[in-house]
Amino acid sequence: MRVAVSIAVVAGLCLVAAGVGAAQAPPPTVTVTVTESSLTVGASGPLASGLTRFDVVSSDEQAAEVAIGALRPGVTLDAFTAALRSNPDEAIEMAHLDGGASLAEGQASRAVTLNLRPSSTYVAINLAGDNPADWEVVSFTTTDQANGATAPQADARVNMFDLRFRGAKRLPRNGVVRFENKGWAPHFALAAPLRRNAKQRAVARALLRNRQQQLEQMLDFSRSLEAQSLVTRDAVNYNELRFPKRGRYVMVCFFEGHNTQGMFRFVRVR
Repeated sequence: MRVAVSIAVVAGLCLVAAGVGAAQAPPPTVTVTVTESSLTVGASGPLASGLTRFDVVSSDEQAAEVAIGALRPGVTLDAFTAALRSNPDEAIEMAHLDGGASLAEGQASRAVTLNLRPSSTYVAINLAGDNPADWEVVSFTTTDQANGATAPQADARVNMFDLRFRGAKRLPRNGVVRFENKGWAPHFALAAPLRRNAKQRAVARALLRNRQQQLEQMLDFSRSLEAQSLVTRDAVNYNELRFPKRGRYVMVCFFEGHNTQGMFRFVRVR
C-alpha cells in the first residue's frame, strides 16, 4: 500500500512539473531574412497563434525595416498589396499592425516578440526605400491553436495611450522593453539621444512646433533607435533593444504629427 501511494505521489509530482514546464515554454522563433530587395519568412507552414519571437536578420547588414500585421476580416492579400502600392495610409486601415523591427546600417539582427492572432493571414512587409511600389510583401498564416508560450520578462514597460507615453522613465541600455498601444491611433516610438548642452524645455518646444532644424541641433538622430515600430491599437511588443549609449533620450512619435500634439517623453537609458 505504501509503495502504491509513493508511486502515485511521484507520478503526480511529475505531472505537475510537466505542466509547469509547458506553462513556461518560451515563444517559438521565426527568422525573417531581409535585404534591400528581398524578404523571406522562415515559416514552412501555418504557425500556431500566440506569443512568437521574430528574429529579423539583415544578410547584407544594410539598414532595414520590416512590418508585420494581420489582415482584417474580409481583406484579401491582393487588395492589401494593391492598396500598399498606391496608398500606404489606406493599407494601414486594412491590417492590424502587430509588430515589426528596424535595423540600422551595420546591424546584423534584432528580435521582437509579438502575439499572433488565431486563424489569420499575416503579411510581412519589407519597407526598404521610399517607393511603396518596391516594397516586397510576404504572407503567412496562423492556426486556431495556441502555442502556449509565455511572455518574456520585461526590464521596463511603456504604454502608448492616445497621444501620450506612459510608464517607465528609465530604460535598460541592453534589455527587453514591453510596449503596448492602448490608444485609438497607430503609434511608434523613436528614441533620440539629447546632445550634451540640449535643454529639455527647448527640445519640447521644438517638437511641439515641429522645428526640424532646431531638433537636429539638439538631438543626435544619427544615433537614434526605433524602439517600437508602428503598431495599431492593442498591439503588445517585447522589443530586445540595445541603445547606442547611456544618457538622456527623448522618445517621440512622429506619425501624422503626433509630436506636435505632445506625444513625446524624456527618458534616461542606464
